[in-house]
Amino acid sequence: MNWFLALAAFSVLGVIAVQNYLYPPLRNETISSGLTGPYHWWLDASYLALAAALVVSFTKSPLAEALAIVSAIALVLTAATNTFWKFWDKITGGNHSLWHSRFTIVVFTAALLLQVVSDKGKWGWYTLANTLLPGALYFILKKFSKLSISASPAAEKLYTLGLSTWLIFH
Repeated sequence: MNWFLALAAFSVLGVIAVQNYLYPPLRNETISSGLTGPYHWWLDASYLALAAALVVSFTKSPLAEALAIVSAIALVLTAATNTFWKFWDKITGGNHSLWHSRFTIVVFTAALLLQVVSDKGKWGWYTLANTLLPGALYFILKKFSKLSISASPAAEKLYTLGLSTWLIFH
């Protein structure tokens, strides 16, 4: 286990949980909403720590290293597009949100591919579950739920929990 990676992934989960506790409107919002709300610097700091941990932790395979670097860069850009949204709106013609979404997709895609490349069979079931369960949760909440839980934020948080857990125990 890589302790720096584990602590960085745990810090992301901890900050999300603390933000949701201290600022209840974030409970039914995407994780990214925490980048513009109160305590947003905590999330920025945890993203930077995770980005650094990704870069230094996956060096055994050139493909894993490349995916970790792509994920780390996109993670930093994901944070930057929300935290510094006025700057990003200036350079993107008011499209910081679009770019934020694009960077988020790159983070999650690169991280999923990193998981697949790094699994070597022993965590394959977990990677598959971490891909399917958030999708199933989204579908169930969207189609059948009468609860006031938004499907996208719930699925995103479940995927982030799964991915972070994999990073902690990898």
